[in-house]
Amino acid sequence: MKFKFSAKLALVSLIGNIILAIGIATCRISQMGIDPFTSMNTGVSNHLPIALGTYQASFNIVLFIVLVLLSRKNLKYLNIGAIINMFLLGYFVQFFNSVYCSIFGQASPDDIALGLPMSIVALVIGVLLLTLGCSLYITADLGTASYDALSIYMADVLPIKYSFCRIITDTACVAIALISGGPLGVATIVLMFGTGPFISFWNENVSKPIVKMFS
Repeated sequence: MKFKFSAKLALVSLIGNIILAIGIATCRISQMGIDPFTSMNTGVSNHLPIALGTYQASFNIVLFIVLVLLSRKNLKYLNIGAIINMFLLGYFVQFFNSVYCSIFGQASPDDIALGLPMSIVALVIGVLLLTLGCSLYITADLGTASYDALSIYMADVLPIKYSFCRIITDTACVAIALISGGPLGVATIVLMFGTGPFISFWNENVSKPIVKMFS
């Protein structure tokens, strides 16, 4: 299988994932929830003797193996961008959570109390950064992480549109997060149904021009 590679685009993907992690951590301190996938992983990892980064990377490995067992064609999603997202994003989120904890002098991001006005500001900034990071990582076009690839695969093999497949996987994550005590809230709902329009905006106005410049 031929893999596309570009050091410059790999850097764009890396920066995108770092921005994505900052967005997730910023949403977290708003106390209004985070994206469904990270919320699920956060909730489950809190019940295990391993950190979020390690759990999320492990989960991604298992999910990718399942996808490949279902169809070897899913190997096409594996590339440097996917590897960065699958193995490093959880650690990036973990790092920025600790940065916020240090800034506010709290042991956990869940203990940070901003007050309603600042929580709303944190939520808006977090959603904007999260979707910008997603846009950069996706537009770099260097692979697709296993969770994102799952919805694409479902849409390929089932008579269901991709958008609905994504809602199904996100809903499953929310259900598990609810059971495991993951951080859920307004941001979770916004990101379940509003990520697409935000990413489309970033794609046209920021990510595509940057990728074109780096290509």
